[in-house]
Amino acid sequence: MVWSFILYLLYGLAFFTLGVAILSRDLRSSELGIARILWLLAVFGIIHGFHEWLELLRQFNPEIQSSGFFLFRLLVISSSFLFLLYFGLFLNIITLYGDQGLKTTPRIVKALIGVSALSLILVAAYLDLGSGKDINTRLLVAFPGGLLSGIGLVAYSRIVRTFSRNAALNFILAGSFMICYSLLTGVIPSDVIVPFVDVRVILFRGLSAFLIMFFTIRAFSVFNLEQRELINERLLRFSQSEKLTSMGILAAGIAHEINNPLTNVSLNVEMLRDLIGNDERMNRKLEAIERNVDRASRITKELLHFSRDEEIPLKPTDINHIIASTKNLLKNQKLSSIIQLKLQNVPEIMGISWKLEEVFINLLMNSIDACNEEDSIEIETFFDKDRVMVVITDTGHGILEDGISKVFDPFFTTKEIGKGTGLGLSVSYNIIKQHRGEISLVSSEHGGTIVTVSFPVIRDDN
Repeated sequence: MVWSFILYLLYGLAFFTLGVAILSRDLRSSELGIARILWLLAVFGIIHGFHEWLELLRQFNPEIQSSGFFLFRLLVISSSFLFLLYFGLFLNIITLYGDQGLKTTPRIVKALIGVSALSLILVAAYLDLGSGKDINTRLLVAFPGGLLSGIGLVAYSRIVRTFSRNAALNFILAGSFMICYSLLTGVIPSDVIVPFVDVRVILFRGLSAFLIMFFTIRAFSVFNLEQRELINERLLRFSQSEKLTSMGILAAGIAHEINNPLTNVSLNVEMLRDLIGNDERMNRKLEAIERNVDRASRITKELLHFSRDEEIPLKPTDINHIIASTKNLLKNQKLSSIIQLKLQNVPEIMGISWKLEEVFINLLMNSIDACNEEDSIEIETFFDKDRVMVVITDTGHGILEDGISKVFDPFFTTKEIGKGTGLGLSVSYNIIKQHRGEISLVSSEHGGTIVTVSFPVIRDDN
């Protein structure tokens, strides 16, 4: 009797602790998709822990064995397994379609999942009311819910492996014991005696519950690692921003100093052209001088643009309109036909239209330069966490690993000499920062580049 009391007490405590551990963590800043649905697992843990304590009360107080108490217990266990089923369903969507899978899933699909799961639990509860036992609820809801959750946790370990192999292992173990728990709870009745060890199956349920709690809480280390990476990334961006500011001041001084002699050279070239007349050989030499002067002049203009920090008021701007306009501006460019737009309805942002156009012209021109006729460029917009996201994906030749960290540095370019100044992305970086935006780039030397730009949506304080 004492052993049974301790078992049910710890059994319920394990799930209750799991729920409290999840709810006590601040996951609002996490970019991991599972962070958005962990509350479902937390609610399951708290309600299910409470149910096991109700079972403890029933075991030690037979006088409360009434139809009303059974109905209450059935309501508690049904609601707990309903949350577990929702968690398992949505976790598998995230695992199959990535961390943005849940965001991009149509609302009608989410609604159908919700209604289907609720209908299943109601059918199971109706059947159990007639039998006076919760067998159908366990078989029709607990078993698939635990099974889906376990499979989802094991599969999600592939996503968190980039942060930590140890965290991924904890996800695998937590998922494995969740699958065991689904079998012990959903398929095997509570009064079954396990052969060879001669103990009730409830002992193994309690052990599985403890191991689920233990390994799930250990798996939460992935959120700490994620936050550490985010902090390091922000520090790196801050350092880069400071460096670009210093470079901007230097660039402005250099540009002004170079502009004066360039103007003088241009004037003298015009005077020489008048003096030489129709001498074809000398005119070719002068044309070569003019081409180089024009190139130097173009570089100084970009230097001035790079260093400029104009206080131009921001206005409500439709980013989809900017992107469509940019594509139209590039329609005469070679390979512009490979650009495909996938624009979703997104809120307006505060911006400067012509500056944002320059950003997307720079980004798209870089993609075009990296592609050939067999490649593709895709621009996608969507709304995520109060930010408007723009993702530009190309299948071009990509960037070498040692060059990815330098792409936003002034004068860094992967293009051939004479084909790029290396200022386009630096200028774009400054413009995006002026709009309180963020830009990141992922590429591979084996091919393909993904540029992600995000902007805050309009708020009342803008």
